[in-house]
Amino acid sequence: MPYPLLKKDDILGSREINFIDRRETNYPQLMRLVMDFELVVLQVQRRAFSHISKRLLATGNAFVITNRDYRSKGVVFSPWCDNMQELELFARDNHVDILHDHLFNGDINETNWR
Repeated sequence: MPYPLLKKDDILGSREINFIDRRETNYPQLMRLVMDFELVVLQVQRRAFSHISKRLLATGNAFVITNRDYRSKGVVFSPWCDNMQELELFARDNHVDILHDHLFNGDINETNWR
């Protein structure tokens, strides 16, 4: 599933969401992806261009699933979701695709497979 890469401006003002306890989580699929497969749930600060001030202004938060080295590569495995519950539902419905993209870095139909 190709999603746009994170840019340096997207990461500015973001934070990683950590999961502490496996037994008491509201987001079990996200917790499993983070703790078992070393993915990251990132809360990203959305920005919108203001025509009045002629610059980008913070508008709201979004949540995405990315890899540990998102600062250098910026690979995203999910759409930008408005809240954690939407991201949990996406992860639950698409966990095989997320893990495939994370573990194999791309499309299974590549021509260089032998």
